[in-house]
Amino acid sequence: MLRSTKAVAAKAARAHYASVAGTPTVLSTANGIKVAAMPGPADSSLASVSLVINSGSRFETADNAGAAHFLKAFAFRNTQDRTSFRTVREAELNGATLTAEATRENITYTVQCFQDAVPYFVDILGDIAASTKFTEHEFRDIAKLVAFESLAARSNPVARAIDGVHQAAFRSGLGNSLYALGSSPVTTGDAVRQYAQAALRASRVAVVATGVDAQALAGLVGESKLSLLTNSAAADLASPKAKFTGGVQQIYESASPVSHYALAFASEPGVSQALANLLGAQKRLKWSAGVSPLAKLAREEGFGVEAFSFAYSDAGLAGVLVSAPTAQIKGAVEKVAAIIRKDVAAAAPEAVQRAVAATRLDVAESLATQQGAINALSKLAFGQRPCTLESVDEAASSLAQTAANVFASKPVAVSIGLSQTTAYVDTLGF
Repeated sequence: MLRSTKAVAAKAARAHYASVAGTPTVLSTANGIKVAAMPGPADSSLASVSLVINSGSRFETADNAGAAHFLKAFAFRNTQDRTSFRTVREAELNGATLTAEATRENITYTVQCFQDAVPYFVDILGDIAASTKFTEHEFRDIAKLVAFESLAARSNPVARAIDGVHQAAFRSGLGNSLYALGSSPVTTGDAVRQYAQAALRASRVAVVATGVDAQALAGLVGESKLSLLTNSAAADLASPKAKFTGGVQQIYESASPVSHYALAFASEPGVSQALANLLGAQKRLKWSAGVSPLAKLAREEGFGVEAFSFAYSDAGLAGVLVSAPTAQIKGAVEKVAAIIRKDVAAAAPEAVQRAVAATRLDVAESLATQQGAINALSKLAFGQRPCTLESVDEAASSLAQTAANVFASKPVAVSIGLSQTTAYVDTLGF
């Protein structure tokens, strides 16, 4: 039995999805799992199907910090009916690619395959959701992978800065790290199983697909072990509503001759990408650094500036990451802050037009890719509004005023380098 969410489908049809594929459709199965799918081009035989679990790191507590990272790493491991060797071998025989991703909101297991193999892989995803074993010998192997990924992230100053920005901005919830640190209390396969039992409630699970008919996909989901998921097996996970608290993190690093400094501002999730483009630090021409004030400053002064943005279900961030020789980082940050206050917060109409055009292109390019379509379908499945050309156009008329409000507010700051040479956020004029 299926309940079609007609209102969602109708709204999606008007959303100007920049893709050669068809209009997305969202359905709900009898046990409450959301199914979202978008048909592919008529001349394509490619498809993707993803199990999306709305249980990313923002839902962790002090008792299970890092569990989402471990659950991501348990993707496609041994289940009651299949060994991981069998799953990988048969995926290779079908020419499929298996991937897993963890964000602050979702854990996603994805199979990229041919359309005729979709029924088989929906069955595998159902097996994973309902009967992964979480054995201790597998946990020991997975723990090594998780430790390596965490170490690699801590060795990457950009990853550390972005993690620090979230911690400073939100503290708990969205402030939780994406990575299981060495102090993680998750030390057994059973601990991961307990988190999975709470995460894999039917209301927290969606199956999204590209190149597949939604009705057919919903039928496959109903025939798989996904139909066994309920909403009463374990206590539900909870995350505090995102609240931008503001703050500063200083990460002392004396070994590197280059220091890094991130400034991030709170925004509505629907405009964070446009605000990042308004900052104008992105390089869009091979032989040019760009014409924005920040791009000109970086070129003339000889340091790096990169804009970034994040959009979540209830919060957004937009900001810049400044990278410069340690002796120059303080002056570089002060000059970047001055331009944000003077030129970006009071953006000229031409700058706003450039930002809107760049955002439209970014959104169109993203939705034309399989990964971009999966992300948009995941948002639709959980009742959120993905970024589309329509939403960009709606925000365009008020972008200048939004920028004035956002970039006049006090940002969070994260510095990586020598604390003696860094700028303090309360001296930057915000």
